[in-house]
Amino acid sequence: MKSEERKLLWHSVDYWASVKPESEAVVFGDIRLTWKQVKEKVDLLAEAFVTLGVEKGDRVALLSMACPEFITSFMAASKVGAIWQGISPKFSKDEIFYFLSDSQPKVLLALDHYMNIDLLEMILDFKEKFPFLHEVIIIGDPKGSGLIEFNEFLYRRNENSKKLLEKRIPEVNENDEVLLMYTSGSTGKPKGVLHTHRAVMTSAMVESKYMFWDSDSRILLHFPINHVAADVEMGYTAIYSGATIVLMDRFLPEGSLIEIEKERISHLGQVPAMYLMQMSTAKFRSMDWSSMRVMVWGAYSANERMVRVLSDLAKKYNFLLLTGYGSTEVCGFTTFATPDDPVELLFSSTGRIVPPYEVKIVDEERKEVPQGKIGEIAFRGPVVMKEYLNNPIATSLVKDNNGWLYTSDLGWVNEQGYLFVCGRKSEMYKTGGENVFPKEIEDVLEMHPSVLMSAVIGVPDSLYGEVGHAFIVPKPGATVKENDLRDYCRRHLAGFKVPRRFDVRPVLPMLANGKIDKMTLRQWIAS
Repeated sequence: MKSEERKLLWHSVDYWASVKPESEAVVFGDIRLTWKQVKEKVDLLAEAFVTLGVEKGDRVALLSMACPEFITSFMAASKVGAIWQGISPKFSKDEIFYFLSDSQPKVLLALDHYMNIDLLEMILDFKEKFPFLHEVIIIGDPKGSGLIEFNEFLYRRNENSKKLLEKRIPEVNENDEVLLMYTSGSTGKPKGVLHTHRAVMTSAMVESKYMFWDSDSRILLHFPINHVAADVEMGYTAIYSGATIVLMDRFLPEGSLIEIEKERISHLGQVPAMYLMQMSTAKFRSMDWSSMRVMVWGAYSANERMVRVLSDLAKKYNFLLLTGYGSTEVCGFTTFATPDDPVELLFSSTGRIVPPYEVKIVDEERKEVPQGKIGEIAFRGPVVMKEYLNNPIATSLVKDNNGWLYTSDLGWVNEQGYLFVCGRKSEMYKTGGENVFPKEIEDVLEMHPSVLMSAVIGVPDSLYGEVGHAFIVPKPGATVKENDLRDYCRRHLAGFKVPRRFDVRPVLPMLANGKIDKMTLRQWIAS
C-alpha cells in the first residue's frame, strides 16, 4: 500500500508495519511494541470481533485510560467497520451508565481496576442491566467473575475467522462512522459526536502537516481516551505519521516531565492548565528539553505569562511553540499558529484557518458580520461531525444544510485572518448593559504573580443584572487577598469588568478536556 492510498484508519497501521516493521510504535511503562507487533494485535482483535458477531455500525467501547489496548482496539474496530468509543474510568458510575445506555455498545472492554478503584463490581452491574452488551472483556484479572480476559479473547478464533474478516474489509468505506466521542457536558447532558473515517483521516493529515509531525516524532499522550486530543489530535495523528506514541495512564505534573526526559519526547501537546502545573514543580526548572521539537497547547487560550516562560525555553532549546483552535465536533484543530508568529499572537490568537477548512463569524441570525466584529464562530469542511448520536434535534441546532457547524464560541477575525476567541456564548454576561467576556478578566488575573489559574462567571445582581464572580487558585506557597486582586483588576480593566467577588480556592473542578467546570462553580455559588 502506498501512503497516498490510505483511506481508512487501520490502513496507517498496515502501512507503517510494511515500511518500518521493527521500529517502536507504542510505549507504555515496560511494554514496547513495534509496528509489526501492533499490526499483529490489531488483526487478531479484528478477527475476534467479527467472530463474536460485531457488525458494521456496531459500537465497541473501551473503559480505560491510555494503554496499548486503546490503540489496538480503536484500530481493530475501524477495520471491521465498527464505531469505537473511549470512556474514562475517572467518570462516576452514573456518568458511565449514561454513556453506555446512550451508545449501546455490543462489546465493552474494561480495566479490572484503575488506581485504587475496583471497577469489576460496576462492570458486572452493567452486564446485568444492559442486554445490548453481548460481551464484556476484562483487561487484567476477571477474579472469578465469569467475564473473559482480554488476551484470552484476543485468540478467540476459529477456522472461519480470517474469512469473515476478509469478507468484511471491502464493505467498509471512508464515509462510515468510526469514532464516537461525548462532549464535556458543560451546557447540559453530554452529546455523542459521530465522526467518519474521512473526518479523522483528514484531521490527522492536516495536523501532521501544520504541527510538523513525521515518522521520527516521539509524542507523549496522557489525556483521557474519551478526549479528542487522545483520539485524534495526538493518538491517531501519531499513527498516521508513523510516530512513536508514549502512553501514560494519567497526567502527573512531575511524572510527565520525567517521562519527557526518559523517552526523549519530541512533540508535546497539552492544555494550558497542564503546563501551569508543570511550571509549579522543581523538576520543570531543571529539565533537559533538548529532545523537544514542537510544543503545542489547545482547548483554550494560554495566558501571557505561560507563553513567555515557554518562549524563553523554546529559544534556549530551539523548538517551536504552536497553538490552534478546534473542538470535538470538528475532530481537532482547524486553525493553526505558524512558527513565524510573534509571542503576542500566541497568547492572544489561535492562528489562522487552513485548507480544506473554512471559518466565518456570524450574528444571532447567522449572518456574517464585518471583519473585526465579535460574533459566533462557525466552521465548514470535511472534519465537521456527521451528527450527534440519537439526537437529530441537537444536530439541527448546530449544523445547517450547507455544512456549517456553529460552535457557540464567540470570536473575531483580524485583517490578517487570525482568529481571536472570546469565550462561550453561554459565558458572556451583561453588567449594567455592558457585555463582559470572562476570558478577558481571566487573562488579567492570571498575570498576577501569585495566581496560578482563574475562572470568572456572571451571577445575578439586583442592581446591575449580572456581576462577575472570580474563582482563584494561588500558586503553590503563595497567598492572595481579595482587596489585592480587586486593585490589580482595576489597574488593568474597565471598572464594570472588575469582579464583585473573589473566591480563593486550593483547587477548581476540571472537566475531562482540561477546562474548568463552570457548571460546578455555579452549583457552589447556589449552595
